Amino acid sequence: MSEKVKSYDQIDYMIIKELSYNARVSAAQISEKIDVNERTVRRRITRLIDSGAIRITTIVDPSVFGYHSIADINLKVDPEVYNDFINSCKENPNVCYIATGWGDTNLAIETRFLDNEEMYDYIHYTLPQTKGVEVVNFFIIPKIIYNIDQWLPNENDFKD
Repeated sequence: MSEKVKSYDQIDYMIIKELSYNARVSAAQISEKIDVNERTVRRRITRLIDSGAIRITTIVDPSVFGYHSIADINLKVDPEVYNDFINSCKENPNVCYIATGWGDTNLAIETRFLDNEEMYDYIHYTLPQTKGVEVVNFFIIPKIIYNIDQWLPNENDFKD
């Protein structure tokens, strides 16, 4: 079982929760809501960011831009082309997630396309024609119910 790298407390949890609702909320507003000194809230936010526990970032909703066709694709990629293929995936605007895998699959990617035809061509023509890349399986995703930007650690992960 993996151990926590850093120790965080209930104040950190309350700050993270408030930021998860609205990353643009001010330290003053958080301070008022959780009844903690504003300077403490600012210092805690800085520590959370500096430690890598949180990132303040923009989350783009692909569907607003018309990217409604989603597929998770599991691949077997030969070691000699692995790094080059990963780099090409990073440059591909249709690939939004890349992870290593186990077993028959050593790479998993999430893709988004403007339409099903574009997605079909990528899965059935582009990938199979890529040297050293084999599509093991894929899943068409009609609807994402819960996404990573909604996830929060368990409150029990924070000490009293």
